[in-house]
Amino acid sequence: MANFSGIAANSGLTHVLSSFPRNSEPLLRLLDSIMSGSGALSRGEREAIAAHVSRLNNVAYCVHYHSLFSEVFCGPAAVTQVRIRPLLDYAGALHTGEAGGISQAFEAAISSGWSEAALYEVVEVCGVFSFINTIVKATGLAAPEQAVEPRLTAEGLIDSYAAMAEAVRGR
Repeated sequence: MANFSGIAANSGLTHVLSSFPRNSEPLLRLLDSIMSGSGALSRGEREAIAAHVSRLNNVAYCVHYHSLFSEVFCGPAAVTQVRIRPLLDYAGALHTGEAGGISQAFEAAISSGWSEAALYEVVEVCGVFSFINTIVKATGLAAPEQAVEPRLTAEGLIDSYAAMAEAVRGR
């Protein structure tokens, strides 16, 4: 179900953002900085959190892609999810927005050895993916029905968000 003219359910996010370019390039630059910049979390861990937030927001398109991206950078999703479980719980608490739950999840993550810097990166991923998930929902993008071919690689994804920003700029 696509909700904007010229946007089909099988369109990609780059097509959507190119169709509405006013704030798209800065959004993609922010996404690149949050997801690909250096920090306390690896790219794969951030991608796993993005997939988790997208699942909470019921956005299959983003769950599909960010789960794949996480696996490319971190390995099997199940292993990554176990390792970062306190961060996923914190993201879930941020999603529900209940202050007591947020504080409890924050303290649990700190107690399990995660730094405040890592937790702030979770906040950034949650915030930017709430925005991106809203765009994907509004435009009706659907998750692909088949696997991405050729298989994604870390080398192919390393500058993917920056490349999307360039594509939007070039329209």
